[in-house]
Amino acid sequence: MSTVMTFESQGWTAKVPAGSYFLGDPCYAVPSHLWSELLDSCEVFEKPVGTVAGVQVLAFGTRWGDGTFEDSQGVSYSVDAGLIGLTPISLAQQRPDFDELTNMGRIVEFTQTTRCERDAKGRLSFGPYCINTDE
Repeated sequence: MSTVMTFESQGWTAKVPAGSYFLGDPCYAVPSHLWSELLDSCEVFEKPVGTVAGVQVLAFGTRWGDGTFEDSQGVSYSVDAGLIGLTPISLAQQRPDFDELTNMGRIVEFTQTTRCERDAKGRLSFGPYCINTDE
């Protein structure tokens, strides 16, 4: 990626570069042998952007932790790490179960830098995809 992910100091807003991503809980998309390293790099996503194997991953905590949440278009997201975010496809494709990811979220394509944020009530937005985690 030519542009890096950035986030504002309060940690609730980020911008991601154009590209293809898995939108969902990153615990499903990041190769398992890299998961602990990713969590260490961002203080368990207290900072919304972590880096592993030279790749950045964005994630926001859900309002109440694990569960299943729907976006404004009716797509369901399974959550086991209390997080929903964007994992670049280049990293997600390293998982042997990559083809099953769409059962736990969706693949998205951004054609330009995209704003992502979490509000105080647990509503997450990743460009046009909005997920309410305070149901």
